[in-house]
Amino acid sequence: MDSTDRKKIVFFSTNSNHFDGTKISTKVRPTCAEQLKMLADAHPDTAFSIVTQKPGTFLLDMDGNDIKSSDERIRCTIVPDSASSPEEFAQAVMAEKPDIAIAATFWVDPFDWLTVKDGLVAEILRRNGIRAIAHSSDTGIEMFDKFRTHMALKSLGMNVAEAVYVHHWLFVCAGTKGRVRENVYAEYVLEKIRSLRYPVVIKDTVGLSSYGMQVVGTFDEAKSFLLSRRNSSDRIVEELIPGEQFGTEIHGSDGKYKIYPPLMFSVNQYGITSPKQSVKAGPVTGGKYRIAELESSLMTMAQKLNLSGIAQVDLVFSDGKWFVIEVNPRISGMTTTYAVAEGKTIPELLLETENPDAKPMLKPVMNFKAPILSEDEMEQLLSLKQVKLVNQIENYAATQKREVGYAEIILSADDLMDALDEIREKFPHIVEENFYRSAAAITEKIRRDTAL
Repeated sequence: MDSTDRKKIVFFSTNSNHFDGTKISTKVRPTCAEQLKMLADAHPDTAFSIVTQKPGTFLLDMDGNDIKSSDERIRCTIVPDSASSPEEFAQAVMAEKPDIAIAATFWVDPFDWLTVKDGLVAEILRRNGIRAIAHSSDTGIEMFDKFRTHMALKSLGMNVAEAVYVHHWLFVCAGTKGRVRENVYAEYVLEKIRSLRYPVVIKDTVGLSSYGMQVVGTFDEAKSFLLSRRNSSDRIVEELIPGEQFGTEIHGSDGKYKIYPPLMFSVNQYGITSPKQSVKAGPVTGGKYRIAELESSLMTMAQKLNLSGIAQVDLVFSDGKWFVIEVNPRISGMTTTYAVAEGKTIPELLLETENPDAKPMLKPVMNFKAPILSEDEMEQLLSLKQVKLVNQIENYAATQKREVGYAEIILSADDLMDALDEIREKFPHIVEENFYRSAAAITEKIRRDTAL
């Protein structure tokens, strides 16, 4: 087929941060190039290209500041930082003359806001007659701010935790104005916080994931933190819902969505999921968990938010009800896990957001963290039939051990614990005891509770 006759699809993603590949490294096996090759092989009637900014997470394999590997059939444009306004970036996408442009939005810290930027680019593309699969900038900004997310979910009829918003300047500084004798705003906020059910979670309204989150057990502890120098930004104070923690994803566009059955998360000593310490396993498909009810409510939410692409959802199941904690409208670590469970790749899942399958067919899957691995260890792990993907983030500039990074190992097998036991036997230093206990606990819970 002549290349001019083929359908043209561009994957695009922006980045608002400075990138220095000498300080941080991400390695994934199979590589991004290998995953894109599988996509191109499966769709010979489609021409794929990439427009991104370094590091182009999920699309590029980086070696320091250079692209390490790529598939020669897939054209790649790196947009320089000096020409990265929404208008300039959209021009780079339009230069590819795509039929469809699909956002491959990734996360950055400290501000998880790239959905907004990709949405602005997509809106320019649509005005120029190009179909774009990307969440709107309005949806992006609403999900970027945790309290705005809370209010949006509440207005949609979703079960949410009770929460209080704390405007930092008004709470801390309003009482220092010369004619002000009493800070009425602070009095109001503290009374609302006093009425919450404890423990509560105090988190930055615009922080990435659960980083910097505080769990406190009493009103006095909450008040003390909010009045301390540790509090330097707007906060949301939210009841910590007792129950089991899960995550899921929604893929699709234009009112058609694929809702994935949830994965169960392990929690830390504070009862919350830590990104660097959690184990994920599933899928959870029945038993006491009212999956059909969950899928129905998430479908309604997706349609009302007019989601377009991939969105990750944090959930808690408590007293027979599903609560939505956060919505992250971008690719997440769960996307990779679901790709493995479905026997696909992230590029394939991105492509399918244009016209999603009605129902995903998933195999049992587990995602757990391990210490930094050598290249040889990564290859040895991948030689095991149950290990489907290894992803590693390494911070060369780390000053503390907990900041050096981690490896993420995703396995799939009919019996997840048997598969994990084999890895543990061959690589005892890789399967740390705390992760093994967490994996055993949640797989047993899934087995028991879904059999009810």
